[in-house]
Parts: sequence; structure tokens; C-alpha cells
Amino acid sequence: MERVLLHRFFEGKTTVNEEKKIRKWLEASDANHLHFLKERRIYDALLLTDTKPPVQHKKKRISTIEIIATAAAVMLLLIIGGIYLLRSTSNPEQYNTILVPAGQRINLILSDNTNLWLNANTTFRYPTTFTQETRTVYLDGEAYFDVSKDEKKPFVVKTSQADIRVTGTSFNVESYSKHQSFETSLFEGGVEIFKDDIKIATLSPNQDVTLENEKFLISEITNTDKFLWRHGLIAFNSKKLEEILITLEKYFDVKIQINTKKLPQYTYTGKFRQSDGVDYVLRVLQKSIHFNYHRDEETGTIYIK
Repeated sequence: MERVLLHRFFEGKTTVNEEKKIRKWLEASDANHLHFLKERRIYDALLLTDTKPPVQHKKKRISTIEIIATAAAVMLLLIIGGIYLLRSTSNPEQYNTILVPAGQRINLILSDNTNLWLNANTTFRYPTTFTQETRTVYLDGEAYFDVSKDEKKPFVVKTSQADIRVTGTSFNVESYSKHQSFETSLFEGGVEIFKDDIKIATLSPNQDVTLENEKFLISEITNTDKFLWRHGLIAFNSKKLEEILITLEKYFDVKIQINTKKLPQYTYTGKFRQSDGVDYVLRVLQKSIHFNYHRDEETGTIYIK
């Protein structure tokens, strides 16, 4: 298999037909699989290599936490294929950006020992070490946070719709700018929601806040299945087909176009593994919710009939 094609695959730039070709080649032999892993390591190494000429600096002491955090990020890159780490050096506070491709998720531990999971199609920007008065991170997508407690240095999650401020707690944030969505669900501790630096909501455990028709609505959490994404599962609880299709677009980064004036109004309850892929999910749904679909092999667009 050509290196150029494999590297395009790692970048997420291959067509549907090219992806099928690669998967067929992978399944052909163990040797092909080993070669694929080798190219993955080469690609990740290229991402992490600084090609600029060396510049002499004064020696700087690096904390053990910095080393652990950096090593953990590198190991994640090598173990989980297709996850990209980009580093920005334009700010005195060093920031990393993680891009999680469709159908994948990762676990990350920050320098303050905050533990988090990032869902598919998520962009997450965070400092290598927290040096400011607040521990500020930037999220476009979905993440589950288990924040290390530090009342003197609040943890702030900035999204396109609102900001979440905590000191130490467990919560889930879903905020994809592409879909203009926002939902924060609290499991332990407390969180405050801000919009344009104005506090608009305070949550207690087992409450969530969602953005609907430009209004932030607080409600009780009655079902936790949708948070199983951390375990690689996509769960639907009495969801209509239209709602399910929106979720599939988010998780698998596919365009789903509805070519019918009226979708079936039946609801569906069930769970799928993210690794099963969008086509498998749609085929199973067809058995319960009657509809037809077609995928354009060139563009990857899925048409619902």
C-alpha cells in the first residue's frame, strides 16, 4: 500500500472508495496490519517533530507533572490512530490542540490531574501547564470532565455557546459549534454557566442545562445512557429518527440529507458500538423504523428516502 495514501487516510482526507481499499488490504494479511501500524507511528512522529533549526536557550527546569502530561499525550497519539496533536507556540502559556476523528474517543489527563474523555469530532485546546489564575480550556464537541479540585484556581470550559466554571466536579459538556448545540450535565459538585461573562445558571448534581430556541433550560437527568459514549457506545432512549440522524452526523462526521417530506415518527431505544460504523447503525434501525437510505460513494453523503 502506498505511503501517500495511508498518510492521507490518517489525515482523514481519503474518499469512501479509498477507505474501503485500505480496509480490504488490512484484512488480507497480518503483515499488512503490521505495515499499517508502522506507517501510523511514522506519521505520528512527523507530527511531533519540530523541523525548525535548533536555537540555544537557557536551561529550564521542567516539572515531573509536565513530563508525565507530555508523555501521556504522546502515548495516546501512538496508541490511538487518527488523533492529531498540534502545538501552538505563539502564546507564553503553551497550548496543545487535540482533534478527535469521527468514530473515535480518547482519554486525557491534564497537568492538574483533571481526567477527561473526548468524544468523536471534538476539538480540544488546553495549556501544557496551568499558569494563569484560572484553568481555562476550549471545547468544540463533547467531553466528560472529572476536574481536580482547586478552589483558588477555578476550571473554565469555553465553548461557542456558553462557558462552564467549576472548582472540582464531574460533568459532561456537549457543544458542537457546527450544530449550534449546547448541553451541560452535572453528576457531582456544582457548576456555573456564563454567557458573555454573565452568570445565567447554577446546576446541582443530576441536573442539566440545554440551549433550546436561544433559551437555557434546566431539567433533571432521568436517563444516563447517552453518557455511555465514554465506553464506546451510542445509546438512544425513545428517540425519533430525525434526532438519531443528527447524533450520527455528529459522531461519524457524515452529511445526512433527508429526501422525503415526512420521516417515520416511530421512536427507537437501543445501543450501538461506535466501532460498528454508521452503515451498521442505519441497517439495524431499518428493521424497527421503516425507511430507505443510499450512500453516495464519491462524496460519502447519505440520503434518507
